[in-house]
Amino acid sequence: MSAIRILRPKQDWKATPRTVLPTGLIVHLFKPHFDYTVVLDDHAVGKIGDDQERVFNVEPGQHSLHVRFVGLRRSKELRMALKEGEERRYLVGTTGLGWPTLREASPDDGAETQGTSISEAPTQGD
Repeated sequence: MSAIRILRPKQDWKATPRTVLPTGLIVHLFKPHFDYTVVLDDHAVGKIGDDQERVFNVEPGQHSLHVRFVGLRRSKELRMALKEGEERRYLVGTTGLGWPTLREASPDDGAETQGTSISEAPTQGD
């Protein structure tokens, strides 16, 4: 069995035109924190929220992975080939315009995430 580990660290507040303008600041302060849907091999397998870590146990072989938010907003799709017992780590983030991002995690990325860890086999559903 192989594993795909997805990290979503809590994002620090940044001063940008979107957050400094009065409307943007109010939306930023009072908006709910939404979860992203994790899509593995074209099937929704779970959700990931701020400061969370999810682990999906998968069979070795070719897999595709992306995250989406409200249907149309989605990260680029990543493709990977996993060997038996291999684990890959990915980091979920957000662009300045609110689009989800997904990239392979570096060794330093794991040290800064200390959130909730959830391990599970992928299940279909949204």
